[in-house]
Amino acid sequence: MKTTKLFCHLLAIVSIGLLSNCTTETESLDDPSLIEQQNTLKALTELSVSSVSANGDDGNVPANTLDGNLNTRWSSNGATGKYITYDLGSSKKISSVKLAWYKGNQRKAFFKIRVGNSTSSLSTVVDKKSSGSSGSTTQLETYNFSEVSARYVRISCFGNSTNSWNSLTETEIYGNTDGGNPPPPPSGNTPYDLLGLQNWKLNGLSGSPSNNDYVDAIPNLSNYTNNNWFFVENNWAIFQVWAGSDTSSGSGNPRMELRELTANGNNNIFWDGTTSKEHRMKWKVRVDRLPSSGKVCFGQIHDKTDFFDDVIRVQCQGSANQTSGSVKLRINGYVTEELEGGGKTVGNFNLGEELYFELTYKNSIVKLYELNSSGNRVNTIFTSQSAPAKQNYFKAGNYLQSMKGKSYKSSDYGRVAINKLEVFH
Repeated sequence: MKTTKLFCHLLAIVSIGLLSNCTTETESLDDPSLIEQQNTLKALTELSVSSVSANGDDGNVPANTLDGNLNTRWSSNGATGKYITYDLGSSKKISSVKLAWYKGNQRKAFFKIRVGNSTSSLSTVVDKKSSGSSGSTTQLETYNFSEVSARYVRISCFGNSTNSWNSLTETEIYGNTDGGNPPPPPSGNTPYDLLGLQNWKLNGLSGSPSNNDYVDAIPNLSNYTNNNWFFVENNWAIFQVWAGSDTSSGSGNPRMELRELTANGNNNIFWDGTTSKEHRMKWKVRVDRLPSSGKVCFGQIHDKTDFFDDVIRVQCQGSANQTSGSVKLRINGYVTEELEGGGKTVGNFNLGEELYFELTYKNSIVKLYELNSSGNRVNTIFTSQSAPAKQNYFKAGNYLQSMKGKSYKSSDYGRVAINKLEVFH
């Protein structure tokens, strides 16, 4: 992809001795003197959580610890035997966990961080049962430890310095993704299996291209496939939308588009883009065809309020019904149309070209990065001015632009393909 490149090259040559440690149920590896040196040599990445569960709550549910909101929490009363468990879906290399505690600036929380590849066999990597958290902040606190491969991360809780309640507001898990064998290419017979859509819903169309209805959440997404709108082809999930298709009440443009949900997929998610926590969407995408407007949006940050809606749209612009050749990469939405006086061209690419992007929101700043094949940032494509939206969610798929009032025509449609989609909070 041809973009205005802005690179910063950093060369670091470092060597340290090998660290070797063996944990038991009660041993702790949180020795800051060596672990901080060890972990700074690695590119730690926030790991996605497949699911979260707990052995009890008071109505403040475990999923609240993954919603990016420090004003929500998981709570459970009891000085012993209470825990919350995070499933990473498969074994990952873990070396750091960040935790934020409810009323963490008023009291210390007592806990252990335990990890393993089975919930029946966990080892303690951080032991704060006696010393507790800092007691000085409600923000995330970092707990580093020697790298270990594990699928499950459990926070075992023992009350706090004031009472027997355990109240955790946010959790982030970090690991090393450098080196080792690359992950196998994605595969699956349905888009749900291919992309892992447990925490997404599909807003789109049912029926035929010439006679259809808009559906806010396509039912049975786990096994849904449709040869017109949404299907797998050569390990890519295909999103197709025709001119003249039915639309939602909030937009006159047709779409087949995924909308982010909470980690367990049960509820809509709204996260705050104004805090120091970075919210990220990484997606590998390909635009194959443009409709008669020549415009397709394939990634968004959407805000719940009308003031910032949409925070950003990542889209392209070319010719009517274009199927090959170069198109413009465009940034539209609040961050350009309101803050910069209009949409902005930030590069170009070819239809059918595989693209790998990361869209982030932190401290009211939105950024779009170009990634290499390993998913590492190689170029900052766009950085916004301040856009303090507080009720956000990611969207990805095929959203036709400037198509209001168009009539159905079999040759007038847009086509987008995605074969990797991840969000991190």
